[in-house]
Amino acid sequence: MTGPLSPYVTPDQLTMYPTGVSWDSIPNQRASDTEKYAAQVMLCQEATTMADARANQILRSTIQTEQLFGPGTYRVNSLPNGNTRLLLSQWPITSVTAVQWAVANAFPLQFNPVPNGAWLIERPPLMLPGSSAAADSGTGGQSIQVGMGNITWWAGRGGCVIETTYGAGWPHCGLTKAAAAGDEILYVDDCTGWAPTTPGGQGCTGVIQDTALGQQEAATVLAATTTSGPGILTLSAALTSQHSPGILLSALPGQIQWATVLYAASLALTRGATATTIQTVRGGGQRTASGHTTLKQQADCFLTPFMRVV
Repeated sequence: MTGPLSPYVTPDQLTMYPTGVSWDSIPNQRASDTEKYAAQVMLCQEATTMADARANQILRSTIQTEQLFGPGTYRVNSLPNGNTRLLLSQWPITSVTAVQWAVANAFPLQFNPVPNGAWLIERPPLMLPGSSAAADSGTGGQSIQVGMGNITWWAGRGGCVIETTYGAGWPHCGLTKAAAAGDEILYVDDCTGWAPTTPGGQGCTGVIQDTALGQQEAATVLAATTTSGPGILTLSAALTSQHSPGILLSALPGQIQWATVLYAASLALTRGATATTIQTVRGGGQRTASGHTTLKQQADCFLTPFMRVV
């Protein structure tokens, strides 16, 4: 299972989590193994969409180019220190690659670049040790400060368009080709966020989430052939195990993936097959009507620290 946007969990992972769902009954008991796997893929994809919707943002690493109007507006504020604060949409912001501005009422817009590095991330996320990935505690901010003298009031309130290109979220991808033990590269469906963003900087460390016994391993990325989309990642060390296409390489926090599994389980229990049951704590059975709501509520709670508020 590979694609331009791998879901946050795979069917192999989904069926290993202790949800109590009888996955062999989906879509029905008479379905072939191929049909069952296809149904599980669909559930993983739908559950990933539900996780992003609950968080009110895309949780996987993305590169955004966002335009705001200012100064003097809710999301573009002049600070007492002379800097300008830009309140962006995605978080946690992990990198900023460009900021430029243009007069808002002069068309076509003629953008003027802000000097490279004349900005900083407010409340940069806490990083995982040895990695450029944000820690899994929901820390980090969604605003940056631009140095004084770059965004001014000479065009009046809201007289400028400020365009910011930035990276946010947690790197996540799937392998598009098989990898052998000893390989130092991975072919993946999305390179976003994995490589260092500055010369000599630190790349991201993720986990190759192979469900085969003893084959899960960490991988630190040194370089990527592209900033986003399909490409090749260069690793800091050779792989110790082989991995099949579709296996995930991910820096997503564990609670995001666990929430995605719970959403998938809740979808499975609401698909209309009343024969599906989940186990209660006492070992009895719950029917779908009483089980899916609890699972969804648990998933919502796991994602509360990652919700975007603007």
